[in-house]
Amino acid sequence: MDYKLIAVDIDGTLFDDKQKISIENKQTITKALEAGIKVVLSSGRSYDGLIKIANELGIEGPDQYMIELGGNVIENLDRKVIYKKTLENSDCEKIDNFLNQNKVKFELVDTKGNLYSSYQEWMEKRMLEPDLGVAKFLTHTHKRDIQKLADLMHKEYDKDYFVVVTSPEDVELFPKNVSKGQAVKRLAKHLKINLKQVMAIGDMDNDIPMLKIAGKSVAVANSPEEVFDVSDEVVPDNNHSGVSVAIERFALQ
Repeated sequence: MDYKLIAVDIDGTLFDDKQKISIENKQTITKALEAGIKVVLSSGRSYDGLIKIANELGIEGPDQYMIELGGNVIENLDRKVIYKKTLENSDCEKIDNFLNQNKVKFELVDTKGNLYSSYQEWMEKRMLEPDLGVAKFLTHTHKRDIQKLADLMHKEYDKDYFVVVTSPEDVELFPKNVSKGQAVKRLAKHLKINLKQVMAIGDMDNDIPMLKIAGKSVAVANSPEEVFDVSDEVVPDNNHSGVSVAIERFALQ
């Protein structure tokens, strides 16, 4: 298949356990870019966090894009936004109250990636920058309690929001119909690329929507079983340049 877009997760996929990008991953991404393939970083990070990684990889220019904050924002590298979705402030207040009542540690994350420990703190900041919006809630617990937190969040919020485990200690809450998968779908439509010509590479539950929607889905070997279950292929783990292997094997052959 002639793949035209490759969506790549960052933490646990592109990055090794030391938060570094291997030489092999860099070299292969360069080859993909030279072949005219769009390599799209897809992450829970904001623009400021992703642009440094894009620069390191040589991804640049107005015809390259990034999926930010887990799918809330899609923009090109010149900061032209093609999609943005945020939570309503009234909803944020209710969610804040529920999480506090249940003694859940959490932070609100705005569209610039800033963190707030309460709805009140967020509203005070928003008075100074009214263009900001809340992208998501980031809730925290210990590894041993992650399933308990996930169950609580799913039971309370699945009807009206998108809830997903994003790390062994975090569960995130997004607006309805916001996910990496929906973002990949929106970007592909914007670029007039058939989803069959999209490859996605990931490792966690929040990558599952984009793995399901892509024409070729690839899991790195450090992924949990539920990620393997929705993936077409498995490549070496994030410490052994799995992204490079995936691109070489499936996109550059």
